[in-house]
Amino acid sequence: MEQKNDNLSMLEAVVQNTEMGKNTLDQIVPMTEDTRFKAELLRERNIYQQLNQEAHSCIAACGAQAKGQTAFAKMNTRMGISMKTLTDKSTRNLAEMLSEGSSQGVMDCIKCQKDYPDAAPGSKRLMQRLQDFQEDSRIKLEQFL
Repeated sequence: MEQKNDNLSMLEAVVQNTEMGKNTLDQIVPMTEDTRFKAELLRERNIYQQLNQEAHSCIAACGAQAKGQTAFAKMNTRMGISMKTLTDKSTRNLAEMLSEGSSQGVMDCIKCQKDYPDAAPGSKRLMQRLQDFQEDSRIKLEQFL
């Protein structure tokens, strides 16, 4: 029974992490006029979407339903982005915010892997793919600083 709890908990963490990335990018993409930067953000958003769908499918295969981010978490993120971009929508500022978010996402992935050691191997691989993607995103975003 413990494995199922760890497994569902890890998959739910993937759903929440990818929703955070997807929702953040949905809010930030329209703020930039930089075509190279926008292309990178759209690429990242597509990958978050793919990973999110995979996690949803895995949860459904376990006979459960993903909860995703709470309405409060979504609102809190939206307001935080609005405040940080109120006076500065420069590519540098947006890239810095996203890079910090990717770093936080990586830390969340690492903590999750330690918190749910009995998750299924497929779930662990999905979490590792998310972590690798976020590390790669952080490096790619640094070129826009």
